Amino acid sequence: MEDGKNSNEKPKAYRSPIGVIFDKFSQSKDVSLIYGEPIELENKRVLPVAKVDYYVGGGGGYSNAEENNSTAQGEGGGGYISVKPVGVFEITSSKVKFKPVIRWDFFLTLFSIITFGLILLRKKSAR
Repeated sequence: MEDGKNSNEKPKAYRSPIGVIFDKFSQSKDVSLIYGEPIELENKRVLPVAKVDYYVGGGGGYSNAEENNSTAQGEGGGGYISVKPVGVFEITSSKVKFKPVIRWDFFLTLFSIITFGLILLRKKSAR
């Protein structure tokens, strides 16, 4: 035993900083990652909703060096985060209503009108 160290003591396992970041994202149960904070308006609350995608990757290395030698390590990583608004929940004392960001009913109505117009034009030109 030199310098008061126990020779039976196991070296501490190397923990990559990238692993710590990944664990924080993957184990987070906080709904604020997807839902924003509620907004109070008159007699209703509005809760924003977003879709969150994230991908994290990384690699690392560690050299178990002997005593009095400097340790060697190397690591790298990268990732992608995407947040897209989906809509809002309007919450009143009598109901909860979801309002999407994209109004699909408007696009479907517009598509139907254009399709109907093209069919009429085609029939007219066929005469």
